[in-house]
Amino acid sequence: MLHNPSNGSKDRGAESADERPAQFSFAFQPIVDLETGEVIGQEALVRGNFGEAADTVLQTIRAEIRELYDQACRKRALEIAGRLGIDVPLHLNCAGVTPANLEQVLKDTVTLARHYRVDPGSLVFEFGRLEPLGSPRELNDVRERCDSAGIQVLADNFGSSEVGLKRLVVFRPQWLKLDRNLVDRIHCSERRQALVHGVLATCRMLGIEVIASGVELDDEVDWLRGAGVRYAQGFLFSRPAFESLPRVQPPARLSA
Repeated sequence: MLHNPSNGSKDRGAESADERPAQFSFAFQPIVDLETGEVIGQEALVRGNFGEAADTVLQTIRAEIRELYDQACRKRALEIAGRLGIDVPLHLNCAGVTPANLEQVLKDTVTLARHYRVDPGSLVFEFGRLEPLGSPRELNDVRERCDSAGIQVLADNFGSSEVGLKRLVVFRPQWLKLDRNLVDRIHCSERRQALVHGVLATCRMLGIEVIASGVELDDEVDWLRGAGVRYAQGFLFSRPAFESLPRVQPPARLSA
């Protein structure tokens, strides 16, 4: 999910998005509780109308229509989520949100969620990069405004070069998602294990829940559970399901 126009063109853009058939849709991928095997969230992932990958869709979006596209993305994801009756937290990507457009994004997203019978209080905004959210003061303000709107926030791709511990401490999101490159075969890498242990210690002190992304191996699950990671997402549990609720097959060892 990206940002909305914040000026008078917003309403006209919304009407145009309704008048044209959407050239994109969404798949959903579950987030799983490693202790119980239960689904505790669904992430909305943009796809083409026939399930094409996100990169295929994004490279067709011209800069001059990006704001309209961003607005239409939120609308489409919430529309499908409402139709599917998703009853767990819905995670929406927010790569284009800035302090300047956040207020309009929150207002429009809450309105759309109610329209499509999705509980606004179940929404989680995933921020892949914290730098566009501005200074430490602005970063803190973004989180507080999301809190006021009843929307939780998540620091995505943690462990990539863009997101550091200092900004994490200021932002204090409800959720953090470990980057898939950290998780990949983590049971074989002492360097990455040390890094993840440090992140987990920080998150415990700040009350941040951690999700491991890109989990594909049982051995990764074993290490993550031993380190204290409770939630995970990845092909091991389910691939994204196009315009439908994915079936989840938790590894048998989760019940051990």
